[in-house]
Amino acid sequence: MNSYDNDKRTIKIIRDAAQIHIVVATLLVTVTFAAGFTLPGGFESDKDSFDKGMAILSKKSAFCAFVVTDAIAFACSAGAVFSYFVIAMTYMPKTGGELEITLTKKEQRILLKTFDLATSLLFLSMSAVVIAFVTGLYATLENSVGLAATVCVIGCLALLIYVLVFYVLYTEAAK
Repeated sequence: MNSYDNDKRTIKIIRDAAQIHIVVATLLVTVTFAAGFTLPGGFESDKDSFDKGMAILSKKSAFCAFVVTDAIAFACSAGAVFSYFVIAMTYMPKTGGELEITLTKKEQRILLKTFDLATSLLFLSMSAVVIAFVTGLYATLENSVGLAATVCVIGCLALLIYVLVFYVLYTEAAK
């Protein structure tokens, strides 16, 4: 296989992966956006309350952690969507559907770095969503310590799975 075919194959692999990743990133943007407005515990609705319209759990540290991690997940997934969009708009196939793009080595490096950045943002977002989920549930279940602790353990298992997947990927890549 010559260098041109290899370059063409690499571009196709990146574009195909980016199409799947942008769907995941878009779902994460949607979920984190919605979570920012449908806060755990709800809002103060007493019309005579000084805090009317404020989040009921806003003074709890678990709730604050939820809000921060949800915002991190939103920002990272929005950044990933934008990056994948840039990839799609910059490196488009010709009308026939065939990928007939010839990129310089510099353009290929930029494409790969943009893809790596977007993928890193997506993984950060997925991790932050798990933490937001755990802290949001913990904030609402704080009075039920056993259930709140169970949710935290399950959330930690999800993060452990992420770490194991990365470990397997990088140890295999190093061989």
